[in-house]
Amino acid sequence: MPSSTRLLALLVGFSLIIAACGTDDSTSDTTEAEVVITTAAPGTTAPPETSTTVTEATTTTEATTTTEAEAAEIVPGEDPDVDAIVEVYQVVFDSTTTYEEKASFIEEPEGLEGTVETYSSTGASVGGVTAQPTEVVISGDTAEVVYTLYFSGNPTYPDQKGDAILTDEGWKVSRDMFCRVMASARSSCPVG
Repeated sequence: MPSSTRLLALLVGFSLIIAACGTDDSTSDTTEAEVVITTAAPGTTAPPETSTTVTEATTTTEATTTTEAEAAEIVPGEDPDVDAIVEVYQVVFDSTTTYEEKASFIEEPEGLEGTVETYSSTGASVGGVTAQPTEVVISGDTAEVVYTLYFSGNPTYPDQKGDAILTDEGWKVSRDMFCRVMASARSSCPVG
């Protein structure tokens, strides 16, 4: 094999190795390496007989990992308003608490005695119903609440959306919110 052919093979091989190595840069870029090899007929100084161009292009892209932020856990004692809302949900949606216990945490609770009684029976048939807020966002005198309903201690309906309102007596569940949950438990509120 003539030396110029060996040189050509060596340069082509070298350029392929360089292109294959790439970079670990965290940016996206494109690198081109061009090798031009010219050979002359053996033993002459004549113009080149062949011309070979090898172009290698490599592209390196940044690997991106996106992590969605998780909602922070509610930390008891960290915010008294959040603690009050958690207590409201725990009392109001616990199927074992009485109407008298729930009434002070429901906006306009008048006439809901029968609804609470039906809810208690329904809850007993599934081993008890409880609620646990997982996220509370307060904006002035209202709050958006994300909570999980548990049947017999098991998380059955996670990521439920609810609300709470601040009254002169403290945080409460709106009557509308209470009645929506009761309707889903087949314990409808009275109309009117």
